[in-house]
Amino acid sequence: MSSNSSPSLRGLLSNNRITFGLLPGLGIVIILRMAIHLYRPDIEDAENRVRDHPFEQLYDTYDFIIVGGGSAGSVLANRLSENPNWKVLLLEAGQDENVLSEVPVLFPVLQTSSIDWQFLTEPSDAYCLSMVDRKCKWPRGKVLGGSSVLNAMLYIRGNKRDYDNWERMGNQGWGYDSVLPYFLKAEDMRIPEHQNDPYHRTGGPLTVEYFAYEHPITRDILKAGEQLGYEIRDVNGEFQTGFTRSQATVRDGLRCSTAKAYLRPSSKRENLHVSVHSLVEKVLIDEHNTAYGVQFRKHGQERIVKASKEVILSAGAIQSPQLLMLSGIGDADHLKDVGIHPIVNLFGVGKNLQDHIAMGGHSFLFDNPYKNGTPYCFNLPEVLTVASLVDFSVHKSGPLYSMMEAEAMAFVNTKYQDPSEDHPDIQLFIAPTADNLDGGWFGKRANGLTDDTYAALYEDILYESSFSIVPLLLRPKSRGYLKLRDGNPNSPPLIYPNYFSDPQDINVLIEGARIVQEIVNQPALKELNARPNPRRNPGCAGHELMSKEHLECQARHHSLTIYHPVGTCAMGPAEDPGAVVDSRLKVYGINKLRVVDGSIMPTIVSGNTNAPIIMIAEKAADMIKEDWNEVILQPTHTSRPDPAYQQNMKPGNDEPTKIQLKTSPDLFNETKSIFPSLFSYPERRREYGIGTQIATQSYTTEKRLLPALSKTWPRKIARPDLRTRPQNPLRNYLYGRPRGRFNPYYPQNIPNYGANYGLPRPSLPYPRTSDQLHKNLRSEPKYLYFYGGDKTNYYGKGEAPEVNVADERKKCKLWLYYNGEKYEVDY
Repeated sequence: MSSNSSPSLRGLLSNNRITFGLLPGLGIVIILRMAIHLYRPDIEDAENRVRDHPFEQLYDTYDFIIVGGGSAGSVLANRLSENPNWKVLLLEAGQDENVLSEVPVLFPVLQTSSIDWQFLTEPSDAYCLSMVDRKCKWPRGKVLGGSSVLNAMLYIRGNKRDYDNWERMGNQGWGYDSVLPYFLKAEDMRIPEHQNDPYHRTGGPLTVEYFAYEHPITRDILKAGEQLGYEIRDVNGEFQTGFTRSQATVRDGLRCSTAKAYLRPSSKRENLHVSVHSLVEKVLIDEHNTAYGVQFRKHGQERIVKASKEVILSAGAIQSPQLLMLSGIGDADHLKDVGIHPIVNLFGVGKNLQDHIAMGGHSFLFDNPYKNGTPYCFNLPEVLTVASLVDFSVHKSGPLYSMMEAEAMAFVNTKYQDPSEDHPDIQLFIAPTADNLDGGWFGKRANGLTDDTYAALYEDILYESSFSIVPLLLRPKSRGYLKLRDGNPNSPPLIYPNYFSDPQDINVLIEGARIVQEIVNQPALKELNARPNPRRNPGCAGHELMSKEHLECQARHHSLTIYHPVGTCAMGPAEDPGAVVDSRLKVYGINKLRVVDGSIMPTIVSGNTNAPIIMIAEKAADMIKEDWNEVILQPTHTSRPDPAYQQNMKPGNDEPTKIQLKTSPDLFNETKSIFPSLFSYPERRREYGIGTQIATQSYTTEKRLLPALSKTWPRKIARPDLRTRPQNPLRNYLYGRPRGRFNPYYPQNIPNYGANYGLPRPSLPYPRTSDQLHKNLRSEPKYLYFYGGDKTNYYGKGEAPEVNVADERKKCKLWLYYNGEKYEVDY
């Protein structure tokens, strides 16, 4: 395959062209950021932005701890903090939204930015064959608002039958009639023709509009859909089958993430604390199998916070099951393999992985009917211009408001689906652009296409008028899974989506591509001389264009996730061996622990998943209130003063005068931080932990203790195959990278573990094997604390002890903390 071979000369030339083409685009992005700062205070929204709660001011105990501030977690934080008597902590591993994320046209660039976890699937021989290393990119939001900050903003609820099927599977209360009120509760419908519809409502937190800018070619494609026999309708209404202009989670044309919709209005409540850059490492579970808190790390400092009522995981379909497994909940055999003691054997954790797979590269050329050169479709060089910046900044209009990947969409039936059931099996994304029109800046980078593939498909037709209609498989039968890479919370899990493992999936997707060809053959598009891109994927050159063999080959080479992984903590009845949570979303076998996000879907919905995830969180919030016997009629709140303003009390004036702090953002560095790869192309070298694909920033806030201490370990016990200095004799007790922790339990598969170094087993009391040794940095600063990792580092507070370096072996004392108690270890 081309992805496995060295890049051709043509591929290298394409790469170089893209590199130099980035320079003017980056300048436009920086100017855009400056223009927003100067002319668009509505986007800056400085007064209402969520404030990070200081680490040292966090409480020791909250009523509820929510892990993950994404599409579901933001909703829960708002709804649970409506009760002023409940203290709520929201922990998010990422940062707050960047203002550039609100510009719709920039959404593809966000998927390779610092607010994206940048997950990759494991290499495959059945899909993503034209991607670098045969790995699919799986973007996930690492930011307040989660993936609602970097998705395509499409608002689709799914099909009524999806939810009725959940209920038939044994999940009481999840039928369509039960979930519709929660879609309505969240929604603020601003499309006039839908505002008085019983399937919509106004006044909710989440704004729904049409995109503020549309290209002419989109109208022609919708007309072609009508000519094929489909209606233009509200696909979120009574019927789903048909074509539609895309409903979107935008407000006044700008992205409306759940952070904007739910967190900003509630972030100043006294009882809600939001802590960003806070990576949760495990859920703490006591001897009664009750979740009592979490352990998390922020800027190099580790902290344990307890929950008096519940811990709620809203970390998404990848990281919620990862956290369960790191905490000892999952397939017991797998947990033992990575050195984690199983607390509850739940086979379904990480299983049942489903995603919407689509066929990429399905683009069509056409003749621009405008003879004066006016663009008829999205063309990047014509969008990133000074005129567009002026329109956006001053007139609040123009192509920067466009979402060129899906200005319209359709739900259609293949020959495998009975059209009378109104349960379409293919979704079509109608885009007034193709990958040749962005010069490789957006699509190629976001999807991970190889240089050779991009060059073969698009270099000969760069910037020629084009559009795409991307077929998506709505209800895949294939199931994937994910596993822990190791016991380190910084390591991304191993992701195996198993696309097309069920042969019926590829058959349905091929039929979806044929429906696309029928649309292109309609008079509305034939008038524009619409035709398929004659260039072929290098791996499919031997097949006749648009044949069954060619379409299958294209699907396997140009495989696209539509960013909808779900199902890895599936909801189901207790007798279901694959179920992880019950219909109240409580984790089986653990008290006071719930999962609330897309991972609980037993089967994937027939459409984009963001709106259903918001619905799940709205419904879960009411369940939690019911379970704790709380009824809130008219919630009142005490708000914290906004730290962005100073309070100035004047004599005789009861009201404080707000004086805005004279601060301005560092616009260049802010832009550079969110798009680091774009400012260093090819992507800059990152530091990785062992066995991880995720670049992690290291913090050294603790005082380094005695750097020469590593020299004191006798050289006779050093392993010669190590690249560093002689190692600490405790290194084999460490688990996790890059930051090791002390583990008093020896791996069962290594005999004479301590004897390999001539060491006795330590005498450490441990009442239950699920507990892990941890330290308390706030206790007795004169004691020495041990840190492990790839390098032998020691940290501590106070004066360092005196160490004599000698040839003979010396006794060393190490004080360690276990469940809040101090123990001394002699060597």
